[in-house]
Amino acid sequence: MREQGFQLVATTHPRAVVAPGVLSGEGTVIAAGAVINPGVRIGKSVIINTSTILDRDCQIDDGAHIGPRARLAGRVSVGRGTWIGIGATVIDGLRIGTGAVIGAGAVVVDGIPDGVLAYGVPAKVIKGINKDDP
Repeated sequence: MREQGFQLVATTHPRAVVAPGVLSGEGTVIAAGAVINPGVRIGKSVIINTSTILDRDCQIDDGAHIGPRARLAGRVSVGRGTWIGIGATVIDGLRIGTGAVIGAGAVVVDGIPDGVLAYGVPAKVIKGINKDDP
């Protein structure tokens, strides 16, 4: 849509709690019940879904989707186009790679590389993701 000249806006539900000074890019949606703490930076076209918590100083890159009730502790970095499933938990200071998928309910206690599927408690890398796979 950007290539066709449309300008996207960031939208925040009135029942989301967003700390002053939080930066979010165009096309980003912050859903009801989300709590976003100070120092968080959110890229373009990101979905911060219902009742998600982003603690202090997280960085969410463009095109990421943070699923409902996901919990990211402080200083978590989420790569471009990454998907974090419903109810996932990520401990403090980790990096979730670009294009990764974190399964529902996962508990991430170690960094996750680019382009992989990880799930479980604790989360383990299951396989690489090839965008050409069916």
